[in-house]
Amino acid sequence: ESFLGGRKMNDEIIDQVRQSRSAILESYAWDIEKMMRGLIAKQGSRGHKVVTLDKKQPRQGVAMNAYPPRG
Repeated sequence: ESFLGGRKMNDEIIDQVRQSRSAILESYAWDIEKMMRGLIAKQGSRGHKVVTLDKKQPRQGVAMNAYPPRG
């Protein structure tokens, strides 16, 4: 059972957020990767610092699955 007791959250603000989200995704043909690339490019074009993180390289001698999953 959800924290809302099975009720669906609906109000004007939530409806506006859902409509905006759909419009943005639709403008990128529902392709999230394409959307992220577009948003990163837009952020960079506005003069803001864009941070990109390099992929971490595994340490030598340690297997990728050396640590058990939590939970």
